[in-house]
Order: sequence, then structure tokens, then C-alpha cells
Amino acid sequence: MFNDDQKQLLAAPLQKAHVKSRQGGGGRALSYIEGWHAIAEANRIFGFDGWISETVSMECVGNEGGTVSYVAKVRVTVDGVIREGWGAGHGRGGSVGDRHESAVKEAETDARKRALMTFGNQFGLALYDKDQANVEGTSLPAQQAPSAKRKGNDQVMIKARKYAQEIAVEQIPEAEAFIRSHKELNTMQRAELIKILNGRKA
Repeated sequence: MFNDDQKQLLAAPLQKAHVKSRQGGGGRALSYIEGWHAIAEANRIFGFDGWISETVSMECVGNEGGTVSYVAKVRVTVDGVIREGWGAGHGRGGSVGDRHESAVKEAETDARKRALMTFGNQFGLALYDKDQANVEGTSLPAQQAPSAKRKGNDQVMIKARKYAQEIAVEQIPEAEAFIRSHKELNTMQRAELIKILNGRKA
């Protein structure tokens, strides 16, 4: 099962910088994360050898008017936990081979993202909330300065990082408990500090 660091990383807010936008049906703006980013996050959180992605189904469902369409099913396994997702892809333009290749890649990427999404915010789960309450880092209007609270939080993090780096090794368990209960640190900051402490244990 997931360790405490992984649980914190999975529950942490999705950073706005990783969110892309495109126009969907009816002219609506749709938010999403890119496929490469989902893979990078899986490697970061689960480890390069800590997760498996399998394409268990791939079917061509349309080939008309120069457009090729596929649907795919991808299974993601992390330490015995299995999640699956379906995705669709479409290929247009170029040679027949190019259209099929493009559609297959898009369907597989879409399905993998949907499977990973069920693990938490870092894989786009936060984007399914209409208010995107767990998306952090939305740009402020140009005339609005960062709040004093945010500045204060940055100072707290600087001090906390120094504390984690310098505390005596034998006091690390006590420091870990202190960091986990610190009300002025957010989930991602706590995860970073715990990672520093764990690195010092080795």
C-alpha cells in the first residue's frame, strides 16, 4: 500500500501551472493535464519501477471521411492496487498509417490518464470539480499584490526547511510529528519536509 509521503503527495493540490485548456463541445473550455505530465507524476510519486501501465484493449471503431477513431482500455497497477480507464483517439490528415498511429496514441494516452486520475489530484482528479477547489496557484490579477498571509507562509517554509535540514538525527521522529501537525504548512510543503527528514535517515 501507499506510504505516508505518497498519500500526502496524492492528496496535495494540483498546481495550476500543470493545467492546460482547450475548447470542447459547445464552445466550453475544458481543463486537462498532458499525457507526459501524468507519466512524470507517476514516476515521481510511485517510483520509476513502482507502477505498471498495460493497454488491455484497443479497437478501431471508425474509419470514414479521412478520420480514424480508436477506443482503448488501459490498466494501471500500483503496489497491487488496480485502476482502469477508457479513452478515445482520432487521427486526421497524413497517410493512412499516420492517421491510425495518431488515433492509437491518443486513445492510449487518454485511457492512461483516466486510470491514473482515480489516484488523486496530481493526475487531474481536481479538474473534475466544477470549482477546482484543489487546483492551487491561480494567477492573481496584475493589480493585486500577494497577500501578507502568503508572504508569511513562505517565511514559515524557509524556517521549516532549515529546521528539517539541521535537526539532530535522533530527533527526527519528533520533528516529523511536529511538521505533520503544523497548521501553517500545506500538504505539499509537509511532504517536502518529510522527504528531507527521510533522506537524512538513510
